[in-house]
Amino acid sequence: MVTIGEAFTPTDGIIFSATDVKLKMGDSLIPSPGTLHLTESSCIWSCEERNASISIPWPRVGVQAISSVLGEGIFMMLDVNIVWPGFYSGRPENNGHAHPDELGEDDEGHDSDASEAAMTEMWLQPASREVLDQIFSAMRECQILNPGSDVSGDEDYMEAEEDDLEEVGDMRNLQLDDEDKFADAEE
Repeated sequence: MVTIGEAFTPTDGIIFSATDVKLKMGDSLIPSPGTLHLTESSCIWSCEERNASISIPWPRVGVQAISSVLGEGIFMMLDVNIVWPGFYSGRPENNGHAHPDELGEDDEGHDSDASEAAMTEMWLQPASREVLDQIFSAMRECQILNPGSDVSGDEDYMEAEEDDLEEVGDMRNLQLDDEDKFADAEE
């Protein structure tokens, strides 16, 4: 769970810390720089001047990369729509691609616009390129310590043994366009 609260400094599991790091969420740049703490479990940005902090658990960080846009810093995509009163209002749920009554419906296995709305883009902007590289390296180390659901053993799922396939039997030869196979099905 993403935690927003008063400024604090973590004491356990710190992998890397940097001062004078700006935070940009969506199009909103928080005017005061803060201190970034990368711990074994979370990415924490804390600003003493504004007495505010945000703590993001690593499994919530879906993407991290050094931005190709000069001055942007490290880009992060979070799998949650954050609303931080006074700092960031979040993405609107209806972003123009769906009607409000369609939100949350699944389009035959495709992601809906509601799932797209459940994300936040943010940038960490350190004062120098050297610090940027150090932050990115430490973030990669922290992500390795906290693999997300997409880094799980999905390969095992995709590579089923032949014995496992025998249990499926004739179902693997089922074709949905064969009208006779479903002739007795109730509608």
